[in-house]
Amino acid sequence: MSTNIKELIPSIVNKVSSSIVAIVTAGAVVDEWLNVVPVRGFGTGFAVDKHYVATASHVVSQLGEVTVVTSDGDLFESELVGVDPEVDTAVLRVEGELNPIKLGDSDKLMVGEPVIAIGYPLGLMNQPTATFGIVSALGRTIRAGEVMLEGLIQTDAAINPGNSGGPLVNLDGEVVGINTAIIAGAQNIGFAVPINLAKLSISELISRGVVEKPKIGIYGIDINKILARQYKLPVDRGVLVVSIQPYSPADEAGLRRGDVITSIDDIELSSIVRLKTYLYNRYIEGKREFKLRVVRGRKSMTINVSL
Repeated sequence: MSTNIKELIPSIVNKVSSSIVAIVTAGAVVDEWLNVVPVRGFGTGFAVDKHYVATASHVVSQLGEVTVVTSDGDLFESELVGVDPEVDTAVLRVEGELNPIKLGDSDKLMVGEPVIAIGYPLGLMNQPTATFGIVSALGRTIRAGEVMLEGLIQTDAAINPGNSGGPLVNLDGEVVGINTAIIAGAQNIGFAVPINLAKLSISELISRGVVEKPKIGIYGIDINKILARQYKLPVDRGVLVVSIQPYSPADEAGLRRGDVITSIDDIELSSIVRLKTYLYNRYIEGKREFKLRVVRGRKSMTINVSL
């Protein structure tokens, strides 16, 4: 590793650490004997505004009191503004002033690009823990409980329990993802929600407290050359429809499992994230009709979807 990188990584961690907070949750559950048992949980978040912290929704959605702890040891009680489980994102509001971190552009990420995962694993306080790795893959889809998370960043930077909700940072010190999950029993496989997808939810939660997103009703994965060969697809870019929710706009429009969406409103698609961000941005502008270019088998067709 070059001297420049050796100097760069510590400088980035030092630069962003004041924006990253530990999250301590406290609540109670009822055990099998109907006893009320106190429980605590730990996670990580990062300041997106002087008074707002972004984190993973699964960190804060099931317990009561939530305390935010800064790298300097300051403690702030927080209020849960809202959650968006579909992208495992939540926002907290604190009374104290925090140091916001810069949000990057996850659409510019490339496989092999260096990244740093920063957080408070296992509830270890005092200072955040940093792990270094690369972007191993893009556009991953995994099931997390009852939710299907799409368009995820896969990384080999170590993500441990307690790191959830913390930032995945590029070498410019910008957040490119929110660390969300690890695969039990697997080594060096972690996932993060692309920040471009999370930005939409963060903005809505801060301004309105809820997220009203257009629901097209598909689960999809990004197409690349390997998948195209594996499934003998006639195209190597686009979004492969893995499943369709019954009675959804996609279902009503005639989309089918196995279709490949190659463009929306004549704009080429390379990822499920770009499809979702385009739908969201146009939807809040009042647009409800969308034109999809779809490849089905060897046929290309246009399908109009109404949201």
